[in-house]
Amino acid sequence: MTSDSQPDHDQAIKLPVHVAIYEHRHGTDVRVFLDCEEAMKWRTSLALEWWSDAFDDDPPPIEQIGGEYFERMLERDEFFSTQTCQLEIGRHALARLAGEPQKAEDGGTSR
Repeated sequence: MTSDSQPDHDQAIKLPVHVAIYEHRHGTDVRVFLDCEEAMKWRTSLALEWWSDAFDDDPPPIEQIGGEYFERMLERDEFFSTQTCQLEIGRHALARLAGEPQKAEDGGTSR
């Protein structure tokens, strides 16, 4: 037992996540990623999708487009940012998310 009366097997696991925030004239989109690179892929895909609507010139190479697009869009109040946070999740909840069968209170298993 832990000091807060919870069994040790259900202590929270701290998992780093990357919260990506895309602010634009129609609102704000927020996505959470386990990998920072996936957040940056989303930034790149946004830049690829909207480049021709925002600018008349050809886009830069794919490895530069996300950074350049959002740098240029600052003056139009369009932003992309990320924040690393800790997701705290109990081991039982993590197992449910993974689809593992859970022990029922009567000793059987449930999903």
